[in-house]
Amino acid sequence: MTLLDYVVLSVALYFANIVVQAVFGNMRYDPKTLLGPRDDFAPEGLYLMRAKRAQANFTEAMAMFVPLALIAHLTDKSAGLATLGAAVFFWARLAYLIVYVAGAPVVRSLVWTVGVIGVLMVFRAVAPF
Repeated sequence: MTLLDYVVLSVALYFANIVVQAVFGNMRYDPKTLLGPRDDFAPEGLYLMRAKRAQANFTEAMAMFVPLALIAHLTDKSAGLATLGAAVFFWARLAYLIVYVAGAPVVRSLVWTVGVIGVLMVFRAVAPF
């Protein structure tokens, strides 16, 4: 797979994270509440809160990963380290969603660290030093 394949897969996974969040929201609230202005929501359920936090974290990660991956592609530095870093990032983000929603705190932090390492690998591939 290429670097851009991993970017596309990461965007698909980002969307899947939104869908997971929506599923938990639909399980938590009745349709009338969801179709309303949402001003008086009852407290969110455990899994919905976890999915939202995982989504917020994914947003932060994508803000670093996608520009670096595109720079690597545009500067012909997308082979080798950049592609490996993108693969590490993608698989770590997939695992992160699963372990975060499942509630595995130590494993979650370890998987998050692996994802950061993936971003740093792409960064290293394009860094001017």
